[in-house]
Amino acid sequence: LMDEAFSALDVLTGERLREDILELWTSGKMPTQAMLVVSHNIEEAVLMADRVLIFGTDPGRIRFQLAVQIPRPRDPESADVRALVDEVYALMTAGSGRAGRGAGAAAAPLGQRLPRADVARMDGLLEYLVEPPFDGRADLPKLAEATELADNELLAAAQALSLLGLAQLESGDLQITPLGRRYVEGAHMLRQEIFGQQVLAHVPLAAHIRHSLEQEPSGQLPEEPFLRLLSEHQAEAEAERTLQTVVAWGRHGEVFEYDYNAGTVRLPTGEDEVEAPGGGQA
Repeated sequence: LMDEAFSALDVLTGERLREDILELWTSGKMPTQAMLVVSHNIEEAVLMADRVLIFGTDPGRIRFQLAVQIPRPRDPESADVRALVDEVYALMTAGSGRAGRGAGAAAAPLGQRLPRADVARMDGLLEYLVEPPFDGRADLPKLAEATELADNELLAAAQALSLLGLAQLESGDLQITPLGRRYVEGAHMLRQEIFGQQVLAHVPLAAHIRHSLEQEPSGQLPEEPFLRLLSEHQAEAEAERTLQTVVAWGRHGEVFEYDYNAGTVRLPTGEDEVEAPGGGQA
């Protein structure tokens, strides 16, 4: 078992080590019958594997299996390798293609898992997307190369943009929506307004927090009830990460504010009284 064996290495060292392992494997000098490699790097998986397994979450299970029948050694620039990388991207984003939820779609649960994408990365991805050579639509592998984002970072940001209706995922491509283009072209305040509207429309927990705050005379509540709600659907660590994401998205869209010292959420007041870790303002 090799779990992210090359991710902490620089690119050249990782490539050399991967080639050495493959040489030992193909020569029969490695005293093992099978290797299991866990990787978030799609190209790495295609270059190494005889079979690629794509796992899902909620619940954790194998979603897709792909046999890799490309002869070794594999050229990362060959048409066969690039086609298979594209196919893996398409499979990994399957089911994430709808921009927001249609009127007839079932509402997402309060405990929905969210892509771990920060707002700055989402903004940057949209800005890359509207510029040449993409002009609003990009093949994900090419977008990954242009942005120099790791595959897991790119996929999380793309899925978040799709969830919020700012872009759409389809067959391994990311395409900006009209709302996404308006967002990119807008000034800071318009971006915040659009982002907040989309968070309230497509992230049920954010809407629940906002509604709860509006019902509270003080306009302020501790975070614990929302963590407990998430913990009914997710493991404790995952619940904390989900709430962190909701808080970050909600603050950017001025849906609510967050006091990092007290661990409380409150209705926006326009006053940045509490300093967040790292010098930011709540």
